[in-house]
Amino acid sequence: MNNGLPKPAKRYGLVSQNVDEWGCGVACVASLTGTPYAEAKERLETTKGAGINVQPKGLELHDIALALQTYGKYVVADWQERDLASYPNGTIVCIGDKDASRDSHHYMLKTPSGWMDPWHNMDRKPREAGFRQTYPRGKYFLVALVPKRRTAVR
Repeated sequence: MNNGLPKPAKRYGLVSQNVDEWGCGVACVASLTGTPYAEAKERLETTKGAGINVQPKGLELHDIALALQTYGKYVVADWQERDLASYPNGTIVCIGDKDASRDSHHYMLKTPSGWMDPWHNMDRKPREAGFRQTYPRGKYFLVALVPKRRTAVR
């Protein structure tokens, strides 16, 4: 019995961004670190210095990288696209729409089960997380946050 408390997060588990329009980065950090969404959100908002739904909406790469450091995880930005299967587990990719709108940016996390997409059913609500092997239709690579070798996640 859990006494009404949320069950603990599972590392590399599915984490939905259902509560936040701009929560894909939060969900990726929560899944990577095995922490509850609310805890990851609090750390990311502290790093950003504002709420994730406050302008600029969402999270920038450095917000995610700095928040991950508070968990002892270090990443480097890789602007060179490669085959999706070749990224190590723990990689967070930022993808965008073909129209290149800032509002179209979205984060996904590489896991042993594939790419954890916090809004797998894009443009539908409630937002649901799911695993996928490729980018969602109409999306393209922008940048990847790849774990540094000495702190690579397993």
